[in-house]
Amino acid sequence: MIKQQLKESEPIAYRSLLNALKNRKVAHSYLFSGEYNPLKIEAAYLLAQSIVEGKDDFACEECDTCKRIRKNTYFDVIYVDGYSSSIKKDDIENILDEFSRTSLESSRKKVYILANINNASNKVLNMILKFMEEPSSENTYGIFISDRKEDLLPTIVSRCQEIPFLTRDFSFLISQYEEKGFDSTDAYLLANIFHNYDPDFDLNDPYFLNAKEYVYKTLEDLDHKDHLPVLFYKEFYNVFKDRDDFRKCVDHFLSIMMIMIDDALKMQSFDDQEYEHHLELIRAHDPGKLLEIFADGSDKVGMNAERKLLFDAISYEIISYI
Repeated sequence: MIKQQLKESEPIAYRSLLNALKNRKVAHSYLFSGEYNPLKIEAAYLLAQSIVEGKDDFACEECDTCKRIRKNTYFDVIYVDGYSSSIKKDDIENILDEFSRTSLESSRKKVYILANINNASNKVLNMILKFMEEPSSENTYGIFISDRKEDLLPTIVSRCQEIPFLTRDFSFLISQYEEKGFDSTDAYLLANIFHNYDPDFDLNDPYFLNAKEYVYKTLEDLDHKDHLPVLFYKEFYNVFKDRDDFRKCVDHFLSIMMIMIDDALKMQSFDDQEYEHHLELIRAHDPGKLLEIFADGSDKVGMNAERKLLFDAISYEIISYI
């Protein structure tokens, strides 16, 4: 359970939040600070569950309400993911609109979570600040997650109860995916791709499984790099003909490739012999240049580049420089 992980990995944060709940002195605005740590997201959901549950302890995490909050289907808890894209004016206006209405849930408590609040313009940050100063009701709570507190508006920081997170630990995410049935390598990759735990992620997700297979095939073809354009054509363009399916698989492919190149450069070792073999293939083919090529590809995906043209460019770069 998340509260146990929090107790073991982040005892200061655990005690601070537990004391607030026990003494019924929960602040209306919290700032979870410290370097990137996926446990901050899970702790934010746990605090939201605990606020809604309204007891003098952490939430149970197991009831229908807790599960709905974690799955983002509870009407009075809104999660905005600033890691996957910037927090926009529309996101804040949606919170303002939803929280101005009569609550649809019995607790009447409303919580909004802004993950990676740094990923917002000053205009948006000022909208957030105004909402903090003039909330829709006394039952409104905000939880902000920041990996760089020093870059936030000082006025936002000053209005929050800060909860520092001291470590950067993915092990609890990996264990959650393993408990769901993923093997250790896939659990490791998923934790690093999503930086979060998705309880609904399918063990047989075709985008993830195919992307991992295509990464391995790409690395095996580095000794025959002239084949890469044909490989990409056969494996991507012809298999995933639907545009959205194609995008999902390509995005997973790039994420897995970047994780593996990083592991190869850091000389990480793994018990999975197949994964370790492919790390050795990376190390044998100029991993620094591979990192540059695929990092550039990932950046272009972030700017909505056409993925077919992108893979043509990646093939050309590998053929020319590896």
